[in-house]
Amino acid sequence: MQKVYYYVGANNDTKELEKSKIENILSKSFDGFTAYEVVGYWKGNKERTLKIEIIDERPASDLAKVAKRLKKGLNQESILMEIVQSNCAFI
Repeated sequence: MQKVYYYVGANNDTKELEKSKIENILSKSFDGFTAYEVVGYWKGNKERTLKIEIIDERPASDLAKVAKRLKKGLNQESILMEIVQSNCAFI
């Protein structure tokens, strides 16, 4: 298993953190996930950011497709995706 983290900042046009849109995009790809708001910085600017944590076994290329959907759907310059190997299990 692995932990996948996506870091999603505010929409480039609206400057708003569009949580419901993020959740809608993610719920089409994953059965469950955890999301919490953090403070992020992008190119020297502070912004509200949603950090999403997912446990999944899919290959990185499939997970990157989700990041690309987030990027496009939220008008982002980039989405940070982090994959960490983990000894977690659903019980």
